Amino acid sequence: MIDFTNQLRIEGKSIDEAIHIADETRFLPVILTSITVICELIPIAMNPNPQIAPLAIVLIGWLISSTILSRIVTPICIS
Repeated sequence: MIDFTNQLRIEGKSIDEAIHIADETRFLPVILTSITVICELIPIAMNPNPQIAPLAIVLIGWLISSTILSRIVTPICIS
C-alpha cells in the first residue's frame, strides 16, 4: 500500500489523494487474504494438539489485529 501511494505521488497526485486512492485500491486484497488465512487456521485452532492449536490462535489474533490496524496506521504513517 505504501509503495502504491508513492507511485501515485510520483504521478503527481497530492498526498491526501494518493492515500485515499491507495487505501481504496489495496485494502480489499488485504482483507480477502486475511479472511482466507483465518478460515484456513480455524480447523487447526480447534485441533486438540496442545502444541499446534495455541499457535493457530495467536496467528488468527495477529491477522485480525494487523488487518484492522493497517486500515488506521498505514495512512497515518504515510502522511
